Amino acid sequence: MFRATALSSKIPSLNHSGICTRALAGSHSEHGPNIRPLGPIARKLQHLKQANHRVLQNKLRQSLSAEHAAQIEKLIEPLIHDSTESDDTPSMIENFVQSNLHHPELISTTLKYLNSQLTILSGAERHGRVKQFNQDESLKDGLTTLFENSGRSPQRFTQQLAKAKVSPVFTAHPTHFNRPEASKALLDNLSMVDTPASHAQLCDEVWANQGVREQKPSVQDEARLFANYVRNLHQSSHQIHQKLQAQVSLLPGKPKLENALIEAGNWVGGDRDGNPFINAKVLTEVVKTMSTAAFDYYQNRLNSHPANGKLAAFLRTKGRESDLQDCLEKLARTRAHLLGESALPIQGDLYQSASEFVDDLEHMARDASTAHSKSPELPTDIQSELDLLRLDAQAIGFHGASTDIRQNSAMNEKTVGELLRKANVHTDYENLSEEDRQAILTSVLINDTPIEKSDLIFEKSSANSDLEREIDLISNYKTIQDTYGQKALPNCITANTETLSDMLEVMVLLKFAGLADSNTLKMNVIPLIETVNDLHNAPKILTGMLEHPWYNRILTNSANPQQVMVGYSDSNKLDGPLASSWAVYEGTAKMLDIAKAHGLDLMIFHGRGGTEARGSGDSYSQEIRSGNPAALMQGFRQTEQGEEVPAKFGTPEISTGNLGDMLASTLATMHEKPDPMLSKHGHLMDKLANQARAHYNALYKHPQLPTFFEHSTPIGFVGHSNAGSRPASRPSASGEGLKLEKLRAIPWVGSWYQAGMATPAFYGTGTALHDHGNVTELIKVYKEWPFFKSFIDRTAAALDKTDMTMAEQYAKLAPANSQAVFDAIRKEHALTDQMIRSIQGGLSENDNLSDVSQSMSVKRPLLKAAQSMQASLMKAHRQAGPHVQERLINPIVLSMQAISSANRFG
Repeated sequence: MFRATALSSKIPSLNHSGICTRALAGSHSEHGPNIRPLGPIARKLQHLKQANHRVLQNKLRQSLSAEHAAQIEKLIEPLIHDSTESDDTPSMIENFVQSNLHHPELISTTLKYLNSQLTILSGAERHGRVKQFNQDESLKDGLTTLFENSGRSPQRFTQQLAKAKVSPVFTAHPTHFNRPEASKALLDNLSMVDTPASHAQLCDEVWANQGVREQKPSVQDEARLFANYVRNLHQSSHQIHQKLQAQVSLLPGKPKLENALIEAGNWVGGDRDGNPFINAKVLTEVVKTMSTAAFDYYQNRLNSHPANGKLAAFLRTKGRESDLQDCLEKLARTRAHLLGESALPIQGDLYQSASEFVDDLEHMARDASTAHSKSPELPTDIQSELDLLRLDAQAIGFHGASTDIRQNSAMNEKTVGELLRKANVHTDYENLSEEDRQAILTSVLINDTPIEKSDLIFEKSSANSDLEREIDLISNYKTIQDTYGQKALPNCITANTETLSDMLEVMVLLKFAGLADSNTLKMNVIPLIETVNDLHNAPKILTGMLEHPWYNRILTNSANPQQVMVGYSDSNKLDGPLASSWAVYEGTAKMLDIAKAHGLDLMIFHGRGGTEARGSGDSYSQEIRSGNPAALMQGFRQTEQGEEVPAKFGTPEISTGNLGDMLASTLATMHEKPDPMLSKHGHLMDKLANQARAHYNALYKHPQLPTFFEHSTPIGFVGHSNAGSRPASRPSASGEGLKLEKLRAIPWVGSWYQAGMATPAFYGTGTALHDHGNVTELIKVYKEWPFFKSFIDRTAAALDKTDMTMAEQYAKLAPANSQAVFDAIRKEHALTDQMIRSIQGGLSENDNLSDVSQSMSVKRPLLKAAQSMQASLMKAHRQAGPHVQERLINPIVLSMQAISSANRFG
């Protein structure tokens, strides 16, 4: 994900297809006097699309009869050689689908072709951006900026640098529709896409591994897959730390990089919010899987390969082969112990920590150096390698990647209520007032009220199964920390945090787990603030936490920052994109002020998704540089989910590029001074957000919206994708039908994107901007405020992924009495497009299409074909009998794969 200028030169109109003419401008590539030529990435994609076609065409001919192959080729040929799709493509595809309802394998093969193309093109696009990114210069600029912002004081710089940690947190949210084998085939061959033989192999393998996932992955499956990306992150971190180490030493005063700045996080196995498949055993297995990646890393670092083995080679040449072997054997014993069936706290002749392992190596190296030269000083390259290994040990430990715990506040409340009943503290906790809850919870925390597991004897009934699982999980936390280190399980996140008691409940649960007493709290207690109303209330919640007598003392003594997670998903789903974005930004600023007033540090954890609607930008640079600089003073932490994990960390090269962008942007942006634009433009944003929210709410509460959404998007088929272990919706009563309040934000957003509408990414924005009436003022704000610019650019990127003519095909699937919903969406789309382009067009220097828009123009004909096929399949499924319906489910899921390959899902 790398930075691209996403702007236009003038206000465009909508063409006959409902696609913004700005998005189409690049599609005519290299001819036309008034049309800008494609940039290097899009130009490469244009050629790659044609090269893919030549290989995939042969796959079609090998898979089908000559007649059937010719039928499909006739359908797709216009999409390849002329990137402006034919006006009759939708009708041609509908006829094709209707003609082959009893031959769904032909439909599936066509979708297999489209998905192979879009998978390769999107992968090549991201790889191309990595190759364009100058990591060395970006890191150098980031360090220089931080040094200047530190008043050129080496001591102050070192203190701020130590806090500049970045952490991508991998979540297994169900957005990665393609089979993992197809992703692996792409990633394994992507770097050689320009070599004809390798390109042919890439197409062959992506083609061969296409298909619908036969079953949902288990949580353990997800952990094993993500552990591969954690391994890439470990390699990338070492390379980036090495570059930083060299560049920091060149600054005045020769400061030193003493703290690891990159750490891997994950939610797999710990995200219990709505995932019934996570229990104590599963959590332990996930932690072991991540630990495996750590041991693999250390053992590979000390192998005999010249690129990795400088230290090992030095020890061997100094006659310390047997000592090194003893060290490696001790590491292997430690590994066997921790990854065994019943790992217990480390005892005996094993390494107690990764730092102790590095201490052994350094002691060995110094002994060897002294014996030969009588000097304890090590050669520079060997000392550098040991310093880097010490940074690795800080970040990776024996845990590999930290596992966060997440549970919703309702379940925590229920569990605490049961604990208090069993311990005879209170019999009806759930019905107490907020004030009374706080009083009881505080008493438990301060007065050492005993809550022992021996008190918890549950009747063997289904009514208590959830509680039993919760108690077993919580009881396991301490064992995991004692075995793998505190960083293995550092955070307890509470979804739907609305009150202070939601936080105190978690503290009581940790006390029950043996991780809290009168002096310590061994897990960070993190509220997840999600809705706009809760974001408005967040300062009150944070104030209550920081002023709580027990918690304030614990937090002050720990010297850890208070983390707060801000959610972009539910806030967007309930109140729309503009109100959501502003509530996150403003709420964050107010919480920073509160933390500062209490003399405590605050770290913001961003719960972003993969699409613009859920806060995603074109790059880490766009996301980070548009944030409040003061919010980065403790570093940057952000979720990466589903399809985004392999897309950003799927190869060492891509991982290194994205991590470099994340860290360099953080270093360049972090600053103690608050954002001056808040006071200057805050009143304007309040007005815009309130108006946008009201307009969005009118749509969200429209009585026909559930009917329209259920019929005009593929929401009903998301569950058939088997994309993740977690269910797509929260449980609801049987026969209720679609309930928007039960639907998770990911399928809500993803289904709108699938149908070419992307409604949650723009609805309400156009009306608010238009009714403000002063475009000149909006252009001025766009020029001078990175936050507002990023929001406008993200909205523009989302509009580039819409197609109202295509959306109309989906809308026709909905009942006539719900068409007012689509009329409102189409009207708001046109208004938003006009206003966004007006604001962007106010800058003469931004006369270009973004790289992302250009790439979209190359992929659009293929995307439109996939959407046309999906809409036709949904129509056929609705009209067919049960036998045919069953046979059409897989093709519909394949169409979802192809569309998400071009567009992302949630």
